[in-house]
Amino acid sequence: MGHVKQLRYIDQLGLFKLRNMGGIDFQVTDLHNFKCSKYKRTHLDKQIKSISSIGYYTLKDYAYPFYNEKSHQYSNLDFDQLIARYYRDKHLKQYVLQAIEDIEVSLNTSIAFYLGSKYGAYGYKDFYKWCQTSGKNKFLNNKTMNKFSLAQEKLSFFKDLQYKVKKSSMIDIQEYLKHSNDIFPPIWLMVSVLTLGDSIHIFKLMSKAGRNTIAASFNCSTEELVSWLECINLIRNICCHNGNLVDLRLRTKPKIPTRFTNHLFSKTLENGTQYTDRVALPISIIASLMNTINPKYKFDELYRAIKQLCQYTDTPAQKLGFHDFEHVALMLNIKSRNKSHHKPRRSKKRTK
Repeated sequence: MGHVKQLRYIDQLGLFKLRNMGGIDFQVTDLHNFKCSKYKRTHLDKQIKSISSIGYYTLKDYAYPFYNEKSHQYSNLDFDQLIARYYRDKHLKQYVLQAIEDIEVSLNTSIAFYLGSKYGAYGYKDFYKWCQTSGKNKFLNNKTMNKFSLAQEKLSFFKDLQYKVKKSSMIDIQEYLKHSNDIFPPIWLMVSVLTLGDSIHIFKLMSKAGRNTIAASFNCSTEELVSWLECINLIRNICCHNGNLVDLRLRTKPKIPTRFTNHLFSKTLENGTQYTDRVALPISIIASLMNTINPKYKFDELYRAIKQLCQYTDTPAQKLGFHDFEHVALMLNIKSRNKSHHKPRRSKKRTK
């Protein structure tokens, strides 16, 4: 690999300019050869500030949909539009993450209630009580479940759990550790230190009866819930680590909530209907789960974030995986704000 040189921020901006990105206020004939006599300094300083705070490669990732691999040029994209696209995706991730956090809390509550009511506060410590104990577990890559695999799962789980309990800042857990010789809290406290990935793994480990009970509480099958949880865990990681959500393409498509198929972009092929692999699909999953958890959940902010992306960043609803923009509102149960629901005021009669 050749020598890689650190470029100044203005040089990085120049790379975008050389590749035909619009709205950059200086002339450049080649990298390191700028003619800076005819630019608006304030605007340029703002653009340099943007690239220095966000990063060249992060912005480049958001610009890929407008990049032609053959010509090595951008088309129909200016730099300020790119910045807007980045921040509007940031808003989208914010409201998607809020809903996922509610789903995570609900999943943990369901697991704790089921295991606690059936096996007691500390019954989760005995993996033979609540786990699948024989046969192949299709949710764990067909892993054979027996005393050896369960012992391995238990060892790994408690090694990780003791570290998380020790590091927890939750007041109730700290109080528990002060007054108990046991380092592992009751199930209702234990679930509070789990990551979403941990909770999904517990769900996969459970007996068939346990999995079915939890899935039923979310009004879906076990296969659907596993598929959906794995998908939103991926989305959660993208949101938490400042990944690109608006241009997401799922490599493995989860099971589609049947009630939302009409709202998703699809193509009719010889072997059947092919549905989208874009961000609309995990949003449909989030909407489906939240409809069960809290039917009155307000998706207004998420809707506005999608609306901004569709209207102001050359990213139409179809590119996000929706059938069209009207179906975004239908999926999220957003009522039209165009019509006034207030009755017209009656004019007051003057008294003589």
